[in-house]
Amino acid sequence: MRLHPKVLTPRHVSRVASNINYRSRRPLITLAIETSCDDTSVAVLESKTDIIPGNPRALLHFHKKITANNSAFRGVHPLTALYSHQENLANLVNEAIQHLPEAYDSHTNAISIRDGWNNVNMRRRPDFISVTRGPGMRSNLFTGLDTAKGLATAWQVDLVGVHHMQAHALTPRLVKALQPTEAHGSSAATTEPEFPFLSVLVSGGHTMILHSASLTQHAVLSNTIDTAIGDCLDKIARAVLPSEVMSNAKTTMYGALLEEFAFPDASDDIKRISKSKKGTEEAESRNEYPLEDSTAAEYCAKYGAQGGYGYAVPKNGEDQRTRGMTEWGWSFNPPLSRPSGGGKSRTLDMSFSGLQSAVERVIQFGMDKSTGKVNKTERPPTGITLEERRAIARESMRTVFEHLASRVVLALQLIAEDPDSTSIGTVVMSGGVAANRFLRFILASTLTARGYSELRIVFPPPSLCTDNAAMIAWAGLEMYQAGYRDPYSIRAIRKWPLDELLSPPQDG
Repeated sequence: MRLHPKVLTPRHVSRVASNINYRSRRPLITLAIETSCDDTSVAVLESKTDIIPGNPRALLHFHKKITANNSAFRGVHPLTALYSHQENLANLVNEAIQHLPEAYDSHTNAISIRDGWNNVNMRRRPDFISVTRGPGMRSNLFTGLDTAKGLATAWQVDLVGVHHMQAHALTPRLVKALQPTEAHGSSAATTEPEFPFLSVLVSGGHTMILHSASLTQHAVLSNTIDTAIGDCLDKIARAVLPSEVMSNAKTTMYGALLEEFAFPDASDDIKRISKSKKGTEEAESRNEYPLEDSTAAEYCAKYGAQGGYGYAVPKNGEDQRTRGMTEWGWSFNPPLSRPSGGGKSRTLDMSFSGLQSAVERVIQFGMDKSTGKVNKTERPPTGITLEERRAIARESMRTVFEHLASRVVLALQLIAEDPDSTSIGTVVMSGGVAANRFLRFILASTLTARGYSELRIVFPPPSLCTDNAAMIAWAGLEMYQAGYRDPYSIRAIRKWPLDELLSPPQDG
């Protein structure tokens, strides 16, 4: 487990912060662009310096996202996503500019904007442009980056290239800043959660556990050795969900559909959360961004009855394996374990491809209950009852989420054993899969059962778990306030390890 920065090599270019402190200056405004995958998103964020009780530390003047229609491909199609960026980004930027704060006589840093009625209005020029630089699909990244460079050049302002995963890790700090403050002075200016904290980033492209020691230090403690958790759930969903559910799907976020299908009797709150992630999302008020911030025990008490999960943390590995046995004769072994017991239980590695294959075999062949082995002949789709499909959905998610939760507990234990590390009081979870309520409940339940009941767990609202420009704006703002900015010559980085945040590879 490495908690210290990497040594720079010739393939890296170091990002060095200036020695200017921007926190005491006037409020800052940034226009942010996110185009790393299939979501085209633009935001306008303003930081506040005159913090008074009842007002937030940051204002989101504009935030909108358009997701490419990849439903015909049942997954992200690179060209479809790229075309969507090219069609929608300029229009979103134009709309965002209309929402810049008005410029008054005291503002010399102003630009003239024409509205839909050809009226000229004076708006405050953004102080800098924030844009996702990587990691992501290179062509998609360049679409956003080139647009950001054009805006920065035309307005003669600074540019901040943001690391996509750093932005996810900082999202809870954004949401906290959007909430009304309760105090004056330095206590109101404190950004929470404070460092250090444990970041759990779970999405369609990434699954990692980070030791977030500071704004720019995020040591990777655990990573998947194969596929990401979101990709695994999407592929399981495509195998498990009935054909009528798939044909009527308006989104390619099949993991969210899998949760809704697995728990049809879940509370209205859970169903609302699942639906809130579909289509275009726009927020006009900070009240639309509630932050779930509680101890693990408090979360279990609040959502245990609502979820209808009937879940209890397994006592040990054997209990975990036997509990998963179903009336259809199949069960799913925990990843990186052996059917007979044992395995890599003390490793921080994560793996999800094996479970995905096991689910596909059960769907395709079913199990011979007399032998406990997979049947040799395929069964037709009609040979799988709706009840069994729901059971497969629930058990596959349970197995995946318990695997992740066990690594979170192990990471906390290893940090506590490191004499050079500061103890962790908060776990934050972000990324698209973080919106899954079953995952949240299993994590909270596991932490409570393993002696971390008073550990603080923080979840952003679902609309900010998935890719969005608001998180890019906030990460850019924090980096800018710390003195970081990038030259107009920067390039997009397809692969950018988070522990190389300040030394991005030239050939990424």
